[in-house]
Amino acid sequence: MSKARSWLLSAVLLLLAACSPSRSALRPAPGPMAVQGPSERAESFFQSGKASLEKGDMAGAKACFDQSLDALLAAGGSAMEVDRGALNDMVKRIADIELNYLKDKNSPENGEHEAFLDQVIATPLFLPSAQDVQDLQQKVGETAVVAYSLPVIVNSQVVSFLKAFQTIRHEGIQRALDRMGEFIGPFKETLRRYGVPEDLAYLPIIESGFRVDATSRARARGAWQFMAATARLFGLRVDWQVDERLDPFKAADAAARFLKHLHDEYGDWYIALACYNGGPRRVERAMRALQTADFFTINQSRHIRRETKNYVPAFLASLIIARSPAEYGFTLGGGVPLFAGCKTVEVPSPVSLALVAERLQLSAADLKKLNPELLRDFTPSNKTVYSLRVPATADEAALAGLERIPASRIPRYNSYRVRPGDTLSTIARRHGTSVSRIQAANNLRSTLIRPGMNLIIPGRE
Repeated sequence: MSKARSWLLSAVLLLLAACSPSRSALRPAPGPMAVQGPSERAESFFQSGKASLEKGDMAGAKACFDQSLDALLAAGGSAMEVDRGALNDMVKRIADIELNYLKDKNSPENGEHEAFLDQVIATPLFLPSAQDVQDLQQKVGETAVVAYSLPVIVNSQVVSFLKAFQTIRHEGIQRALDRMGEFIGPFKETLRRYGVPEDLAYLPIIESGFRVDATSRARARGAWQFMAATARLFGLRVDWQVDERLDPFKAADAAARFLKHLHDEYGDWYIALACYNGGPRRVERAMRALQTADFFTINQSRHIRRETKNYVPAFLASLIIARSPAEYGFTLGGGVPLFAGCKTVEVPSPVSLALVAERLQLSAADLKKLNPELLRDFTPSNKTVYSLRVPATADEAALAGLERIPASRIPRYNSYRVRPGDTLSTIARRHGTSVSRIQAANNLRSTLIRPGMNLIIPGRE
């Protein structure tokens, strides 16, 4: 199998494998071998895969989709003879039907929004031509139009992601750009304060789609997708009352310090980004094994994960789009600001958010949207005052006379990491509480849990 053929099949196989509910062996797909032409064979395999997917037969669908691409790839004797138009069209069709079928399968169970990075890494990549790469290099090289604050390398991976963002992921990228407006200015200012290239303010496009409540399958959270341990290391509070990963501005400050630390350590922004995504240890091992600090050399090796290999090219593609959106079929300014026009006021703590909202003639839900880091219905119990975001038009005099919640009325909680074999019922019995209370504390829409999840457990009634 040619290198190009193997690479493309691997991309689609990894997409399907990542979302498959099981790792069962592939079953032979029904093969319409009587059909002679490669395009007809590919279409027949595609239709068989579609039928298998509709029946819930993921393994059969995967086998059919693989054979559909194989039929097109086998039509030419080399990568140069492959019908790129037909191949890219089939990749898009497979991705569209598969992602539509599985769009809710891997999203977090507790009502959080899926991190956009999970979708980005699962994107099947197109097969760009040398001319495609040269054309984008020429566009990006026109620095009189766009001046970047860090070097932008254009290669086949970057072009592949850019094409995917213009097609398969167009909606996700457009939504990220819509949300970006109110954040990009403050984020750039934060990065500049720490001497970090301001173009890295666009990193949340692929991390979270600029969703402040995004949660990845690995349980990274927020616009900047911090894991809890890293967040705490850089000064963010993460516990059962407050998760400052969900405060986009505090998280941006922590991300700036983290990225600066990584650059100070390794002296290269691409390596810093790889470490931000995959962790320094794995990247360091790759650097030692290959005796290089060049990301794109490491990128071609087996020493780092596929997600990290794709992370930097995906970011560069998103940066190119974000800096010149109209050039690539996108627009800016379509989002509804969430935090614009807010101010902060000092309130006694702990205090009921419902009481504050009532005084300000707001809904408690709207007040919580402005303060997404607050996980409970009250401000932190270990603070005497708390800086709360409220609408700029809020009458601060209306907050006069607010009283702290007595300590005896603050509910007690524990944390619990779900183990294999656990159910909400067994966990509730073990902790002397109820399934409904656990669901309410964790915003769970169903009783479905998985090993590794961290649950907040209400104390005994």
